[in-house]
Amino acid sequence: MHIARICAWNTSRLAYDGSGRVLRGKQAEFSSYSVCQFQNGKVYNCDLSASYNIGARYFIREILKSLPENERLLMEAKVPPCSKRSTCTWSTLISLNAELMSFVS
Repeated sequence: MHIARICAWNTSRLAYDGSGRVLRGKQAEFSSYSVCQFQNGKVYNCDLSASYNIGARYFIREILKSLPENERLLMEAKVPPCSKRSTCTWSTLISLNAELMSFVS
């Protein structure tokens, strides 16, 4: 069995679409702390956003780990949020995937 540990810090605080920090609870005038509002006005469940971000961090780590060092540094230069995994979101994974596809072609 393979176990992977992912830092969950900031996963529910950051919007998975890359729009930045979310407003939760009384900050966004909601009665529940489990609902959040993204900077662009979308309203989602915080756990949904966090689960997208946790999954994205896992795949970003696995993708970057499989690349040779020169290619990894190139990808981190093209997609700067990849270099600091505690701020990676689902949108970072999408950007990384797009760069990898253009690199292969």
